[in-house]
Amino acid sequence: MAAAAHLRRLREGLDGALTLGELAARLGREGTGLLVVLLAAPFLQPLPTAGLCIPAGLIIAAAGLRLARGGEGLVLPRLASERALEEATLRRLLGAAEKIVGWLERAARRRGPDWARSPRLLGGVLAALGAGLAVPVYVPLGAAFCAVPMVLLGLALIEEDGLCGVLGLMAAAACVAYHAAFARLVWVAVAAFLKKIC
Repeated sequence: MAAAAHLRRLREGLDGALTLGELAARLGREGTGLLVVLLAAPFLQPLPTAGLCIPAGLIIAAAGLRLARGGEGLVLPRLASERALEEATLRRLLGAAEKIVGWLERAARRRGPDWARSPRLLGGVLAALGAGLAVPVYVPLGAAFCAVPMVLLGLALIEEDGLCGVLGLMAAAACVAYHAAFARLVWVAVAAFLKKIC
């Protein structure tokens, strides 16, 4: 399936606000991958996203956990599925995701090792990344570092592309390393400050 074309049809067919549950139903068979790309796309830029990290991260974590447990299709928790999104917001999100997916699809196709296309593996990593994104602690560029592997893993799910899966897993490892380095830097700075005042 051409995911970008599917997103464009969905955007052009909007006629008002949708709940996330309705959006998930319209996304169809590739819903999990498309929803991940859709929710991660706004974080691929350095500007703050005004509290979107927590709900987006929790939804991605829930979707990833379902995949990791072998679930079929996209089912959102009731609290998330009942959340409504205005038409203007939906159009912006779908437009951004369409551009990103359209650009990535030029190189994406079914290839690569089977293990890198495994929904269980990709779902587990997405669950961890979503949980990390939802943590309410500010890390400079932290959301962008989470979003890059999310988009790649979402595309791997949509196109069954093992290369995107491998790249997404590598980007996820880089994300963990970046956050660990930042936490270490903060720890050292706080320890040095406490040493000075004690």
